[in-house]
Amino acid sequence: MSTQVPPQADLACSQCERMFAHSDLVQVAGNWVCGDCKPAFLSRVMAGGPGATSPLGWHYGGFWMRLGARFIDSFVLMTPILILAAVLVPNLLRVRGDASNPALAAFSLIFSLMLFLAVILYEVLLLRYYGATVGKMACGLKVVRSDGRSLGWGVSFGRFFMLNVEGIPYLNLVLMPISGIMTGVDKEKRSLHDRVCDTRVIYKRSTA
Repeated sequence: MSTQVPPQADLACSQCERMFAHSDLVQVAGNWVCGDCKPAFLSRVMAGGPGATSPLGWHYGGFWMRLGARFIDSFVLMTPILILAAVLVPNLLRVRGDASNPALAAFSLIFSLMLFLAVILYEVLLLRYYGATVGKMACGLKVVRSDGRSLGWGVSFGRFFMLNVEGIPYLNLVLMPISGIMTGVDKEKRSLHDRVCDTRVIYKRSTA
């Protein structure tokens, strides 16, 4: 893919994420870097030897660490949902009638929509603005593009979409094991959604 950009384009430094004119950045190892970050970045690239996991000195998050991060995310999301259910369910049990009761059906629809919206906002907004969900932050992980850039809206939504595709009942019996195996054997620890969205999950300290 071409890395050419228009002369007047503003770009973000892949290290400090500040915006600069194209003329104020230099491309190092496929990354646009500002003058302040260039010395340290070059040092990391030059020091990358047998112990480094990428030409940029990145250390990739493995399967178990990412699974732990996902477990934390599930806990963060499910706790308020369970509390809300504990408050509302006793009242629902007083509703007379069967499952076709309009009040019960309306509540189920609204609750499902709110739950889906909460998951979207949690995943997409945190990835877009912080590069990590709460679980990934707790595990010291960050999601970046393959060239070190932060995630835009399209990629953030793309990762969310792919994660949900992998979780579709029955289909997940095939996709989730494949994605886990990919993470375990790939040298950059890319899962299925990382390959589709061209992202990498790395330890945040390796970009410092």
